[in-house]
Amino acid sequence: MLEIPLLDEIVMERTRETARETAQQDIITVLEARFDVVPGDLVEGIESIDDHAQLRGLVRLAASCPDLAAFRDAVLEK
Repeated sequence: MLEIPLLDEIVMERTRETARETAQQDIITVLEARFDVVPGDLVEGIESIDDHAQLRGLVRLAASCPDLAAFRDAVLEK
């Protein structure tokens, strides 16, 4: 099989980007399900996070935080 390093890197970058966008949307979806409306500034804060491990933690927090203020505090700590 022919290997093309540049193409492999492009595919990997797109895969990482898709995973990041999916995690961000999952967080927003969970927050919407729990709290109905997610303020735009909080959505922007979530969408500005690139770290996959942090996003995974925020998915868990979105499912368990007592309110949006607690979630907001966690996002602002980034």
